[in-house]
Amino acid sequence: MQIQTHESAVPITTSKGIDVEKIEKELAAMWRPAGDEDGSNAESGVTRACALNLLVYSTVDEDREEIDDMLEIVNQQHPGRTLVLLADRDATEAKLEAYVSTRCRLLGGSGKQVCGEQVTIETAGAAVETVASAIAPLLVPDVPVFLWWKDIPHYEDTLFDRMTELADRTVIDSASFDHPHEDLTRLAQIIRERPLWMSVSDLNWGRLTAWRNLIASFWDVPDYRAILERIDRIEIEYDPPDVALNEIAPKALLAIGWLASRLGWKVAGRNPTEENCVASFRLIGTGRDINVVLCATAGEGHGDGMLVSLSLAAGSSAEFRVSFSDDRRKLETEARIDGKRTVDRVLGYEEKGEGERLSRELALLRRDVIYEEALAIAAQLITALGT
Repeated sequence: MQIQTHESAVPITTSKGIDVEKIEKELAAMWRPAGDEDGSNAESGVTRACALNLLVYSTVDEDREEIDDMLEIVNQQHPGRTLVLLADRDATEAKLEAYVSTRCRLLGGSGKQVCGEQVTIETAGAAVETVASAIAPLLVPDVPVFLWWKDIPHYEDTLFDRMTELADRTVIDSASFDHPHEDLTRLAQIIRERPLWMSVSDLNWGRLTAWRNLIASFWDVPDYRAILERIDRIEIEYDPPDVALNEIAPKALLAIGWLASRLGWKVAGRNPTEENCVASFRLIGTGRDINVVLCATAGEGHGDGMLVSLSLAAGSSAEFRVSFSDDRRKLETEARIDGKRTVDRVLGYEEKGEGERLSRELALLRRDVIYEEALAIAAQLITALGT
């Protein structure tokens, strides 16, 4: 199936707020076939589809072409109504402008198109904080509402609070946090304070899926299980976030949070930091302590905030390890037991783009309790750093 995209836009400029009725009329007119003024007949070969509402919030500093490319990928799998909000909070003058467009994919050589629609709202200054009230009436009823918050959930952000209230699921990316420790703690707090309606997806959590699957696969080997019950040390090596070289990468904290939450371990505090590493924590398992060591890479060659290796050790006799190959094209698992090394699995690894990851999250509506529990423990680790 060959996929092509097509976009046309009609500007709607307003000076006193968004005219929702005018936008809806313009959207209806865009679907009206040429020469058919009342729009009573559907245009041949065009299917108007609406599987969901997608709200996209971004600052004006983001690359608009990048956002457009991402939405083209998303629309291939999830055509619907997309509301893109581009905000300039630092502007001194208020601004509120809207544009409507269609976004279509061409199905092979059949000439048939499946189309969604898009409303782009540019806002600045004081108008930013009130724009959520204009977005709500534009949502298509009876289909899910997703919010892709392409920014950081800052403290006391009224717009973020209002937008998440409109959404069935909010998508963020903790890899983009400019203050990873503070921002992860804030996110955990938001979820904790809004347990009934705040459902979150984290693209960075999705990047851990292959790692989590490979780590969990050790428990699938009957001969390993008794040894794994004696784990007393975990060591993670990661590439530090480019924007915060002295802070632990969110992915590393989430990996520890995931292991601890699944295995019933509790955060007991911080251990003295080992040489050449960033932090060390003491976790409590059943009848034993687990030492968790986090080390940042010193050299280059790995991705921003990516994991490089994760190892689980039971005393000095056994170690289970997942790591990137030197060229970062494969993930490898190995077990060393009583001096014997076994390579269990080697998987090809290809980093997915933002559009692909977002598309995956838009297929999920159920609350991700495992992520929330991992995030809560990650926040506890961050708190322990300050003790």
